[in-house]
Amino acid sequence: MDLTIRRAAAADAHSARDLYLHARRAAAETGRIPPPAHPDDEVATWIRHVVIPKLECWLAQTPSEHVVGILVLKGDWIDQLYVDPNLTGRGIGAELLDLAKRERPHRLRLWTFVSNEGAQRFYERHGFMEVERTNGSRNEERAPDIQYVWKRSWPPGSYTDQTMSASS
Repeated sequence: MDLTIRRAAAADAHSARDLYLHARRAAAETGRIPPPAHPDDEVATWIRHVVIPKLECWLAQTPSEHVVGILVLKGDWIDQLYVDPNLTGRGIGAELLDLAKRERPHRLRLWTFVSNEGAQRFYERHGFMEVERTNGSRNEERAPDIQYVWKRSWPPGSYTDQTMSASS
């Protein structure tokens, strides 16, 4: 798919919000993730006042400038990664993830819900390793989740079964 990936600007807040909400709703409807913890107006405010001006927000768009993916980096964390649910499996998420690896060449971390098995397969295919599972008591949705880590080169024995934990 022919894409342009670029940093989001203030004028992109509406498009970023629409893609984020559409992707979250579609994933929640299929049970892959829990429903959003915040109403749409709070999400819009968060994207406009936090995500775009204070975090590192990247958008994937088609030649017609339709936003089809969003990546939000916060330090070495992938804070958000969503693709238009009608376009999954076409490499958009992989391109955004490759960009994240270029921007953070030493390490990336992220959380995904235990219920989102497709995301787990995606991240594992791209070199991420599971390092922690929780019962969800630390996230807003209160849903069990998994922390994944990617490092350019993994030292032998750095993340083994002994280093992974399961919070209860």
